[in-house]
Amino acid sequence: MKQRDWHEVLLTSEANRAAGDHLLQHSRCGSVQEDLCFGLWTQGTGLERETAIVTDIIAPTNAERNLHGNASFEPNYLTRVTRLAVKRRQGLVFMHSHLGPGWQDLSEPDIVAERDRISNTARATGKPLVGMTVGTDGHWSARVWKEGRFRRTYMWCKKVRVLEHGRLVVWLRPSATVHDRRKLRRTVESWGEEKQRCLEALRIGVVGLGSVGSVVAEGLARTGIRELLLVDDDLVETHNLDRLLNAGIEDVGRAKTDVAERAVRRAGAANDLRVINYRTKIQDRKAYAAARDCDILVSCVDSPVARDLMNRIAYRDGIPVVDGGVDVRQSPSTGKMNSARWRAHTAGPYTECLRCRGQYTSSDVMQELDGSWKNPSYIRGSVDEGGAANVFCLSLAAAGEVLGMALRLSVADDWWPEHPNVERNFVTGRTKVQRRTCHRNCTIANDDKWQGDRGGAISYLGDFQPPTRSTARSVLKALFTHIWRKRQ
Repeated sequence: MKQRDWHEVLLTSEANRAAGDHLLQHSRCGSVQEDLCFGLWTQGTGLERETAIVTDIIAPTNAERNLHGNASFEPNYLTRVTRLAVKRRQGLVFMHSHLGPGWQDLSEPDIVAERDRISNTARATGKPLVGMTVGTDGHWSARVWKEGRFRRTYMWCKKVRVLEHGRLVVWLRPSATVHDRRKLRRTVESWGEEKQRCLEALRIGVVGLGSVGSVVAEGLARTGIRELLLVDDDLVETHNLDRLLNAGIEDVGRAKTDVAERAVRRAGAANDLRVINYRTKIQDRKAYAAARDCDILVSCVDSPVARDLMNRIAYRDGIPVVDGGVDVRQSPSTGKMNSARWRAHTAGPYTECLRCRGQYTSSDVMQELDGSWKNPSYIRGSVDEGGAANVFCLSLAAAGEVLGMALRLSVADDWWPEHPNVERNFVTGRTKVQRRTCHRNCTIANDDKWQGDRGGAISYLGDFQPPTRSTARSVLKALFTHIWRKRQ
């Protein structure tokens, strides 16, 4: 198997709460006492990253561990949890607490325990041992033990993520890098240096770089995001120019991701901005794997297949997907606008999935795969149902809603109320805020939740060729067409 470039740990809200309650029970009472426990993790593999998704905490009985200032475990406890991990086809995670705040390094006794006592037994699971330490302030640190050429060694994880209801908590490994904050002065003043560091540690993917996605991508770059994934297989056409941010007539025939990349590089507030550009569909194997490397995904697509894939990523890998769009309706008799609204909603293990939200159906997916699905118009009731008509101000409003919801996941404090579904009406001015869960029999929620690589194979992933850039001849043709239309 390919060696991934970096490792991370994702804790479910339930696992984080259970581990914290057990490991910090003594320090919360003022006692100078450490503690330990084991847990189980599921692997989530992207293109560059391996993620250990910690789903279960297996607390010890009083006879399975000894407390003496430090903490030690009995062999029967390790045997019990290893057998359970093998039975469930999961990996083993060893957790313990330290008597100090922040990111915790390993002491020599810690190294001996994990390397010599636990990792040999953990090999029975077929997965490496994951070690985690929690400080008195709840700050997690993590490492993964790998078989080296001569001896077993550990690799520090870049960060530890905790997915909770309505927010994504990130615990970072300390870094000596000092970032230039002159471009981000007002942004940092809004939510503080700590939140900004967490934001900059995220990799965010934008799937669909049309009228909404292009605005979202630039907004993320201006917020200081350092790693952006862009995925879209469309080319710029003349009828896109009234709504596509940063696109001009000279861009007709170019890939939308190329136009967006040029814009975010120009507008980016981070000096070391990395843009990962996929001029293809999200159902391309590499693009899909790259999406699994992200911490947040922003869906700005109409394709049922693309939404279905991101829905699965949200539930299997615990990567929140913020989805949004515009809906405009006209009167068939007068041709005037009857209503216009835009939505933004977050899909993930603690919120309603995109399919239950009504953003697509399984029938839509099958029809798109067999070629019989017709991309619906944004404008309902119009004479021309073949185009995706829209107005820039509505795209801008939807993009702002989606962008705010994506950033809110990282900057929100625990007291902020959750609002994963927001709908605003352009005509009436009304706003709906909803929180719903999936249907009882939803297969996404019941079968895919926290499954990671254990989720079933997706049959419609494949290898897709990127769109061909238009030749100079076709660009000139589009230019003359544009000039001719303006003169009519």
